[in-house]
Amino acid sequence: MLAAPVKRLRVRRYGTDMGRTTKPYGSEVGTPTHLVLYRTPDRWRYAAYFEGPAGIMDGGLADTPVSSRSVTAQTALHRTVEEFTRRQLVVCWEPGDQLDWWSGTVVKER
Repeated sequence: MLAAPVKRLRVRRYGTDMGRTTKPYGSEVGTPTHLVLYRTPDRWRYAAYFEGPAGIMDGGLADTPVSSRSVTAQTALHRTVEEFTRRQLVVCWEPGDQLDWWSGTVVKER
């Protein structure tokens, strides 16, 4: 049996650099279930997985320097996903199996 196709969420950014926000367009945003955060030589990158409807949001944390500690990047990603979904979330973070990789599970909405 084949899995249902996963739709990549398109995001429109608007506003000034200080007050930048994101908004999805084209469909309703599902519930975030899993976050992946990892450091590359140029920036912290992420992927957020959603269900109901399914989708993936990915990108880089523009306002978080690559030299930042992992807890700073986790907080920035948490805030980014909350702003995107307009929901308050509780995320449990665990280190990944590779250096500078983190996995977050959304355990509930506040």
